Amino acid sequence: MTKKLFFLALALLLSLNGAWAQLGLGNPKQVAQVKSQPLVVLLRDEDPGTLKKLAKKPEELADYKSYIADYNTQIQELATKLWKFSPSVEFRPESELEALRKAKGAARGVLQHQEVYLTGPRNHVAGTPTTGAQARYYHNAEKVSAMAVYLVGKGDKDRVAQMLLAPGPIYTSDLIFSIHNLQQYLDARSKGRAGSNIRAEIAQNGKLLRKKILLIDEEDIKGKLTAADIKQSYPFPYEVVPRSKIEEAVSSGDARYACIRLLPATESIMVQVAMDAKDGTMLAMSKPNMVRVAGIGGGQNIGKNNLKDFADCARGK
Repeated sequence: MTKKLFFLALALLLSLNGAWAQLGLGNPKQVAQVKSQPLVVLLRDEDPGTLKKLAKKPEELADYKSYIADYNTQIQELATKLWKFSPSVEFRPESELEALRKAKGAARGVLQHQEVYLTGPRNHVAGTPTTGAQARYYHNAEKVSAMAVYLVGKGDKDRVAQMLLAPGPIYTSDLIFSIHNLQQYLDARSKGRAGSNIRAEIAQNGKLLRKKILLIDEEDIKGKLTAADIKQSYPFPYEVVPRSKIEEAVSSGDARYACIRLLPATESIMVQVAMDAKDGTMLAMSKPNMVRVAGIGGGQNIGKNNLKDFADCARGK
């Protein structure tokens, strides 16, 4: 991939004016307010309208209730463990958002996943236990959603930063990467770094990829790429693994690995990004995919050209 195309993709991701601006406005004063107070993480409420709509559809109702419970459990675990940008985190139901918005005094930083209901079923991640704390599930989304940080108070709700989530499976690793990248972006803005600085830093990160083992979801290449195809396109360390291995690497922050994630630049333009499993740092990017994808894997339909792009980034091209 040429540097021109690389920066075109990054410009899309870091655009400040589009309707689907990827990272947000990052106003330094607002970022400072988010940093100075405990972050409010919103937990999902069961929507009465959705409950009524699904009342006569027991399987869909069960999926919906499971989604709410799973998300709330995961976000409490992950935010408590991973969010370091603010002094601490606290959790409140979404039903309290309006009260937070109307509150007087200093505005509060609020983390919210903007998606009312992921319409796809609850799916078990193969290779993980089916019960207990280690069991892992994911849900399907039929449209783009976002993990967003807002500044809320005095009658306003202003977006400070966001990370979009692609249509298709939404895994625990997607939430982890989003939490990491939101903080990296906020930290950069708090130190006065502009979008151009951030783009240059991401481009430099590509050289780190050659020192990582790139994990490729076996479902993303099944029937499409052979080991020889991969080696020819990507001459650096890699492993073809089940989704459970990727989730384990990201959940444990294993610095040995990088993972492929589908990241929206806009609602319809998707970019494949190689992320550091240790802390979610963007290491490399493949060219935008203009086709909306909702496959069963994580990177979704990885081809030779995508791997060549990653290899070029690793070489510093």
